[in-house]
Amino acid sequence: MSGRERSVCLQMTGVLPGFWIWIFVVGACVCASAVSAEEAVGEFNSRIQPLLEHYCYDCHGEGSAKGDVSLDDPAKGAQHLDNRELWLQVWKNLRTDLMPPAKKDQPTADERAGLIAWIEGKVFGLDPANPDPGRVTLRRLNRVEYGHSIEDILGVKFNVNDAFPPDDTGYGFDTIGDVLSISPLLMEKYLAVAERIMAQAIPLEAGRAQAVNIDPGQMRNEKNGSRSARFMRAGSAHRSGTVWDARTAGRHRLVISYQVVAQSGGKDANAAWRVLIDDRELASRPISFENSRTKSFELELSPVLEKGPRRLEFEMVPGKGATNENVPLAVKVVSVVMTGPADSIAWDSYPESVRRIIDGGPPPEGAAEREQYARKILRRLATRAYRQPVEEETLDRLIALAKVKWEAEGQFVAGIRFALTAVLSSPDFLLRGELPGKGEGEVRAIPLDEYALATRLSYFLWSSAPDQALLDEAGAGKLRTNLRANIDRMLADPKAERFIRNFVGQWLQIRELDGRIFDTPLLLGIKDGNRARQIFNLFTRQDMMRETQLFFAHILKENRPAVEFITADYAFVNDRLATFYGMAGIQGKEFRKVSLEGNSRQGGILTQGSFLLTTSNPDRTSPVKRGLYVLDNLLGVPPPPPPPNIPALEAAKEKLGKDATVEELMAHHRSQPLCHSCHARLDPIGLALERYNALGQWREGEKFGASGALVTGEKFVGVGGLREVLAGPRKKDFHRCLTEKLLTYAVGRGVEYYDAPAVDGIIKQAETAGGGLREFLYGVVESVPFQMKRAE
Repeated sequence: MSGRERSVCLQMTGVLPGFWIWIFVVGACVCASAVSAEEAVGEFNSRIQPLLEHYCYDCHGEGSAKGDVSLDDPAKGAQHLDNRELWLQVWKNLRTDLMPPAKKDQPTADERAGLIAWIEGKVFGLDPANPDPGRVTLRRLNRVEYGHSIEDILGVKFNVNDAFPPDDTGYGFDTIGDVLSISPLLMEKYLAVAERIMAQAIPLEAGRAQAVNIDPGQMRNEKNGSRSARFMRAGSAHRSGTVWDARTAGRHRLVISYQVVAQSGGKDANAAWRVLIDDRELASRPISFENSRTKSFELELSPVLEKGPRRLEFEMVPGKGATNENVPLAVKVVSVVMTGPADSIAWDSYPESVRRIIDGGPPPEGAAEREQYARKILRRLATRAYRQPVEEETLDRLIALAKVKWEAEGQFVAGIRFALTAVLSSPDFLLRGELPGKGEGEVRAIPLDEYALATRLSYFLWSSAPDQALLDEAGAGKLRTNLRANIDRMLADPKAERFIRNFVGQWLQIRELDGRIFDTPLLLGIKDGNRARQIFNLFTRQDMMRETQLFFAHILKENRPAVEFITADYAFVNDRLATFYGMAGIQGKEFRKVSLEGNSRQGGILTQGSFLLTTSNPDRTSPVKRGLYVLDNLLGVPPPPPPPNIPALEAAKEKLGKDATVEELMAHHRSQPLCHSCHARLDPIGLALERYNALGQWREGEKFGASGALVTGEKFVGVGGLREVLAGPRKKDFHRCLTEKLLTYAVGRGVEYYDAPAVDGIIKQAETAGGGLREFLYGVVESVPFQMKRAE
């Protein structure tokens, strides 16, 4: 029966009545939707609009439209509940307390919470009981994930930076699916790189006789050790030797290259030069002025050498005319190469990477047994690479590829290498994504299967494929129930350093800090460039990055309050960084936790060199960059982008004079109508951080204790006051920002309005548990966006 015939048959046998059921259900949904919409409009008129009129219409209604926002506009005002763009603006400003402005009458906490809840429920249609987990684009491994996956699966470290172009970023991270696409050119690179990786993991010479280079310079006179085989004088009877370990019993081959060095004064001298193993002569060569040239010869060692240490020696036996050491005749050994038996290769002589991949020892002799052994190896490695059990059909194709090489080259390892090249080129390895699934009824979200959950968790915390323990738990259906135990295990593993390096490096924008350029002599006030570079250089920057990484790692692993990231009274420094910061009494190259009690330099990210350098210009501090950084990366409330053609800050010097201070330049810039709204939010924060120069050093002086206020109204003086505000009244913003950054990095997409219930739930759960940084990590992994996918 054809497909068309089957379709007609189904319609004739009862499927057609289902159409009327569908019409009935849709009609009921439309009716319910209409009732819901009518109810929302009624609530807007009776409860919401009066609040907007009282708190918002002074600036955004009754003829006023500050920021081009008019809430009572007849065509697109707030009464149009389908104007999603307008309501998103209202919702974001209410959540962050940016509106109403601090100087205006403020709604009560209940009024603000009620208005936010109404927008989420009635305008956005959010239902915590039926959440939307969002759409995550099918995406390739970024180059960091690719490199770590290769390292963990095959045991091979491969330089991905030289092999692939830099990854694009979205929302500040290189884990975002929408920017991780594969072009035809990149796919060609993946194919070529897979071959290079497998050539490194299973070298061509694997399984063949291994050559060992013996250094003639290490072959010494046993009596006094003063002479080596690199220069053996013909007029002195002596031996130069070394112990060489025969790892395999069998027939070995020795290749020797040597040069006879002679001058005219040695024409009448001669000697015999002997090669010995275990005091047994293998060969002897005449030495004289007439044969003074470079030669080489090859010896088949007979009888068969036994496995174990063997002493290889060269002996000089003086002959006629070689009466003393001063006779100008000698032998210079150039190279010594010992090759093991070609017919009997011990498994422990294979490279470590080969023995890790082919982990059950040498292959059996029988063809059927070899195939079963190969199937076992490829099943294990393909399952690791594909992050789920490999299908039998796929495994059969891999075995067929391996057989191609067995038949062509007769080597088992060559077949495994060829099959694994195909594994590394497969979409199942290169791409990350979850298969679509269907939910029942109106259900928006369905759980990820446990293998997909293991993959998300592993790439979140390790930037790599799941290990066998995670795959075993997923296969047994126990990963979800043991989730926190697995998170703790993974964070205790050295591979968790990757999460700290990659997440912190991108969130705080310090990953590329060692590539930044600064006018070091100018900033240090030192004319001698060499002296300036001795004080601040590449090592100083690397120390600053390490300080921030260790600081974050400490808070995470000890589950310290997340807000300690801002308020800490300690730092991680070594002697070099402490000297640069002006901190006395620190000795040793190792980083250690140091209390800052009584130190003028305060703790937390705001005083760390990595932050201060990242937010500076090459020749001066930048209050604007520092203010923007805090708003964007710590509070999650970045201002809109600046309008075009805004003059640079330095342009104000033409009016104020070249001696104008940064504060005066900023005040002038802020006075411009186009600049005022954004700079009112940025400048107070940035000016409070002027206590630290562009390189992160403390500056004395009363002028650096600037006072200011956030746009939300909280006042502060200097860095200390700013820290108190961020960790006090604005702690909720920091917690929300941290949660959204973690969620973005972990899931691979930007945080959207429909994630609000998940974000709020993570924060509430973490704060209830004490606000520890690890609690936020638990919350992200246990959240709907991380655990579930959209129902198709």
